[in-house]
Amino acid sequence: MKKYFSLLVLLTILTGCNQPESRSWIVPVTIDPSDLIYTPEKMESYEYRQGRLREAMVAEYMILRSSDFCSYNRHEFRPNNYFYYITGFSAPGCYAILSRDSADPYVLSLPPLNVRSMIYEGEPPPADEIKSIYGPHRLLTSQDAIRLIDSILSLGRPVYADLDNRSLMDELEYGSGNGNGVEFLSAAELLDEMRVIKGSVEVERIQKACNITARALTRVMDQCRPGQYEFEVESVIEGTFRDYGAAMPGFSSIVGSGPNTTILHYEKNSRRIENGDLLLMDVGAEYGYYTADMTRTIPVNGRFSREQRIIYQLVLDAQLAAIEVMKPGHGFMEGHMAAKKVIVDGLTRLGLITDPGAPWQARFYMPHLSSHYLGLDVHDVGNKYKPLEQGNVLTCEPG
Repeated sequence: MKKYFSLLVLLTILTGCNQPESRSWIVPVTIDPSDLIYTPEKMESYEYRQGRLREAMVAEYMILRSSDFCSYNRHEFRPNNYFYYITGFSAPGCYAILSRDSADPYVLSLPPLNVRSMIYEGEPPPADEIKSIYGPHRLLTSQDAIRLIDSILSLGRPVYADLDNRSLMDELEYGSGNGNGVEFLSAAELLDEMRVIKGSVEVERIQKACNITARALTRVMDQCRPGQYEFEVESVIEGTFRDYGAAMPGFSSIVGSGPNTTILHYEKNSRRIENGDLLLMDVGAEYGYYTADMTRTIPVNGRFSREQRIIYQLVLDAQLAAIEVMKPGHGFMEGHMAAKKVIVDGLTRLGLITDPGAPWQARFYMPHLSSHYLGLDVHDVGNKYKPLEQGNVLTCEPG
């Protein structure tokens, strides 16, 4: 089946990062998660981000929270993206407090510790180990961190926070004795500008997530047959993710056959696959909290019909045309427009579009953009109206 399927990486990486810890781009797919272990060299990037943030802050403090168990992602705890991006630390119920002028510019709190958490989650790493690896200027207990936050809020001055983290905002607005009319500024406005430029370690993790995803897709090509159910294919994909150390999918796997291939966010994955069907897989492994996102379509019986081959080639041509212009200095939309032109021209030749000048006909076949930023979120932060820069990471998924 492989010979009928061109495995082209949908991820376009505009390489050339301006952050420390310059590293190799060659990321092998091995059953070895040791690359997730934090080293002093890897922690340099977090210190660099903290320094940049403090320079950009107009308010004196920024307060972030790691999330708690009731807000985890899918089947296990996952830290808040902003908290993790700044600290590299992953534990529930922790606070990070950055200060522009304080003698302790970076304060980190330990996760809450009680009998229940020790029974259900076990003990966290020792405090001296956390301080040594993650480098806070002060490491506080959860209770002491809350007292520090209360004292910051009592000043009545503006404070940066993640305004979309409702658990944090509820605490800051109602649970911390804040009756002083504190103005909460958006931490995202500062952090999003940083997150859109990926550092070397980030690119490594995204690349490995992509390599693991590609390995899963090639396994499906070897193993899928008419008569299987979509969820059996999903099991091969997500089982391969686990085989190579990816904790979970970066988003709900879309595995659609036959008529389900045209449903953009189809997630039931319950249909029995028939001979002659196409099988569309829109999937991505998450590795070290960074996600891949690849869409691939294959003929289940190993051979395209004439019509299937024509449309497959058209989408492939559109993808290649988009990738050609997805380079630093070009507009984000240039890739989409290049792909759109190829698809509209091709569908017009086939008679599926009768008026290429009618916007609704193009939208019927391309209802969304063919690219988006990729990183800690599958639809990661980024401004589609700004030119592309070195260090941006994007998908390219026309069709």
